[in-house]
Amino acid sequence: MDNFITAGRVLNSFGLNGQVKIDVYLEDLKLLKTVEVFLLGNSLLKRKINFLKNTKKSTWIAAIADVKIKEQADQLKGQFIFFEKKYLPSLMTNEFYYEDLKGLQIKIDGGLQNGFVNDVFNFGSGEVLEVSLDDSGATRYIPFDKDNVSEIDLVNRTIILTPIKGLLS
Repeated sequence: MDNFITAGRVLNSFGLNGQVKIDVYLEDLKLLKTVEVFLLGNSLLKRKINFLKNTKKSTWIAAIADVKIKEQADQLKGQFIFFEKKYLPSLMTNEFYYEDLKGLQIKIDGGLQNGFVNDVFNFGSGEVLEVSLDDSGATRYIPFDKDNVSEIDLVNRTIILTPIKGLLS
């Protein structure tokens, strides 16, 4: 699954002609039109999906190839929709996709603690790394900024943290 991005999840069927409502997780909605083939569910079935109408915020009405009746659409409820990372736009230097940061090993600059990144969040005031450190089972939240993160090495899958004093105590 490392080569795939989760685009959204089927919420339920819509109408009698096999259309579905999809909760879209993407910020860049142009991807809905540029991705040629999506992968559906745990079996990663390749399907063309035509996103027809945005009904509210992240909810879209869509037609999935080979899904022609409501009963077929009903069976897709809860299924995740993925696409290959190759469709993502290129990033500038020092820009990262959240998915690329998950699982990276944490090294604390000048310290003995290590750990890994569980997740990345943005609660409105900036990005935050959710990390687990080796010395405790507790989850810590580290602001994802220049004051706390000194280096990201995607090739070696590591992040060097320089947390401000008191952040980890």
